[in-house]
Amino acid sequence: MLIGTGRRSAAAIVGGLAAVLAVAGCAGGSHKAAPVSKATAVAPVATEMQAYVAKVWPEAGKIWPGVVLKDQRIVIGDGRTARLISVDGVENLTPADLTKHKVQIPSSGSLYTNWDGHPTVVINSADSSYTDEAKDEHASLSAILFGAATDELFHSWQQRGRALDRHPMRGTEYPLAVTPRLYRAMIYNDVVAAYHDPKQKQQRLANAAYWYQKWQKEYADEAKHAATTDASEGAAGYFDAVASAMVGGADRTKPDEIREHVGFEPLDQGLDPRRLTVDGEAAPLGALAGLLLDQAQEHNKKEKDKHALSWQKQVAQGGQTPLALLLQGVAPVAEQPSDGLRQAIQDELAKQNSDLIPRFNPLVRAYNNSGDALLLVPLETATGDLETGGYYTTKNVPYAMLARLNGTFRFTSGQLTAKDASVLTGTVDGHQYVIVPLDPEHKTSKLSDNRLQLDTGPLTGTFHVKAQKLNGREGLVVQ
Repeated sequence: MLIGTGRRSAAAIVGGLAAVLAVAGCAGGSHKAAPVSKATAVAPVATEMQAYVAKVWPEAGKIWPGVVLKDQRIVIGDGRTARLISVDGVENLTPADLTKHKVQIPSSGSLYTNWDGHPTVVINSADSSYTDEAKDEHASLSAILFGAATDELFHSWQQRGRALDRHPMRGTEYPLAVTPRLYRAMIYNDVVAAYHDPKQKQQRLANAAYWYQKWQKEYADEAKHAATTDASEGAAGYFDAVASAMVGGADRTKPDEIREHVGFEPLDQGLDPRRLTVDGEAAPLGALAGLLLDQAQEHNKKEKDKHALSWQKQVAQGGQTPLALLLQGVAPVAEQPSDGLRQAIQDELAKQNSDLIPRFNPLVRAYNNSGDALLLVPLETATGDLETGGYYTTKNVPYAMLARLNGTFRFTSGQLTAKDASVLTGTVDGHQYVIVPLDPEHKTSKLSDNRLQLDTGPLTGTFHVKAQKLNGREGLVVQ
């Protein structure tokens, strides 16, 4: 179980294929829509989803080298009816079928499992958040569900065989600062212009290189920490963009056709607050960079440069980011920042900081109080989706901070429920945990015979724990 910046059970990404199959409405990361249907019942939705699956999944390895989706599955259900979707078709599922495969439709969102050995995403199609998203994005429910499942399976493929201890901490530094977000926004605007108007390409990439250089120099720590996110989320953003264009009828081998089906817009036309984080910026930047790299790669083929390693392989094997590869060797040309964009970012981040201060300041104080024991909740015990409210970092805390964790964790000894909880998350001894500093005065917790009762308001539950020293500090690991 891995968690992302929004709703995610088996993947770690923001801005998935569900969004890119929607109408170009979210500035900074939107695409032209697939045809919208009004179907919401399981049967017609499953049929529409299967058409997307049959068209896109067999080509996954040609969109991104090594990806195999054609043997994977989606199970959708609404509590009454369920369907199994694959590249071969749609199958009705009875309650007995679900029981036999030890699969339950989650009460909300999705979960990651396997079906007869095939990686599978199980989605509650009756979850109102999906229908709300479809309405907001002027998309079909089938497009939203297909996008969510495909996005999750792609990220699961990305995570295969990776040692968690090697992953650097992800997140946007708190308190939120205007300048690094402005620099990344200017990069985005320049790359959008370069992609949609070939006549501006050379000039706008030079401007993008200017902002990229300033960001790397002035915010070196963020740039270092963002590299992994920019690579993984950038790859996902690119995969989503191409898959969306294919659903719309584009030939994936023809960059000009892909561009006709991609509708990224400058941030000046409307600022999406979700994009003002490292995670939120990574997918659209990676998508655009990848699409531009495709054009360059096509040129190299015409020039018969057989020794050129594909940019996708450089990202996958060499730890490069799509954006870094795009701007490699581009001489920077200075550009004035957009005053309107700066003001819009400043206004939005002021609101976000006001919201985060009462959440994160007590959390940081509690962590830095060495008298507080740390509760470690294994991330793999989460059931269904986890909503995080975003990843953030701050000085003197070696873990990422989650603004609003929502979800349920089930253990052999009990369960823990999170409702808008501000917590830490990170890797300890090769395992991912949600980390909670406990009140040393035990006003919100009671420990007796290794059984902990916890009630902080946002976090409630009862379960067994095992004491474990963490760098000389008391730790309690949920059993």
